[in-house]
Amino acid sequence: MTEHAGVVRDEEGLRTGLAELDVIEKRMENVGVHPDIAGFQDLAHAFDLKSAALAALAPLEAAPERQETRGCHNRSDYPDMDPALRVNLVWSPTTGITHESLPPIPKEITSLMEDVSTDGKLVE
Repeated sequence: MTEHAGVVRDEEGLRTGLAELDVIEKRMENVGVHPDIAGFQDLAHAFDLKSAALAALAPLEAAPERQETRGCHNRSDYPDMDPALRVNLVWSPTTGITHESLPPIPKEITSLMEDVSTDGKLVE
């Protein structure tokens, strides 16, 4: 995830990460769970592994859908914001990705907002 879906992402890296996760999930099919005198530690580790893979799948599938840079989602291949993507992307392992529209920002909030100059600042 750090290598392919880190702070700065691109389409190629996200697709590579998804392919690597697919290989990991196939290997997970052969994980053995064997209770021993200490209990069910193997089972706990198997559940941890499964939950980590599921948590990795969400951004790897959803991030390519957001072809822009917005907030902490930084796409090196799409450095600008796309006004059409001012939505929440909702991911589900069964239904995929849906777009959830956002209400307008209230006037009392927009009146407090201002553009901040990036002149002389490091911007990534």
